[in-house]
Amino acid sequence: MVHRLEHDGLVDLDERRGVHLTASGQRAADSVVRRHRLAERFLVDVLGFEWWKTHDEAERLEHAMSPELEARMIKVLGDPDTCPHGNPMPGRKPKPTKPLGQLKPGEQSTITRIPDQFEHEPGFLEYLDGQGLRPGAAIALVRSGPDSLRVLVDGLERDVRPDCAQKVWVAL
Repeated sequence: MVHRLEHDGLVDLDERRGVHLTASGQRAADSVVRRHRLAERFLVDVLGFEWWKTHDEAERLEHAMSPELEARMIKVLGDPDTCPHGNPMPGRKPKPTKPLGQLKPGEQSTITRIPDQFEHEPGFLEYLDGQGLRPGAAIALVRSGPDSLRVLVDGLERDVRPDCAQKVWVAL
């Protein structure tokens, strides 16, 4: 498969057999990511899906989306900057963020995004939603330890899973 991608001009192999996207490969990858994030945004903003429930559905839609449908979705959605999880559309400058765990106790911020790699964890986004940990929510760190994380979310103090310290990102 890698040699086919290389033959198609999408990747280059270096002397250590490392794989690197070419400019064409980057454009193709960005196109898939954009269609996925547009599908998620459409599912939430137009069809009323819960923000945490869109990933799997968008995985199916991204491959069936024509360039015309993509253009129409962009128009209907007002050319959004992010997906519902707060991740930027390809080509958009991301807002400065950091992991929740880097806040100091008492420091306040706003949840801005849940990085892509955590969307794949079964039940994780639904867990976050149940705890009020969603993009746009006001948050403050109360205390953090290796086995505990206490936060103030939209005015309510709660204990959440310690891995949220690295998986939930906040505004700088």
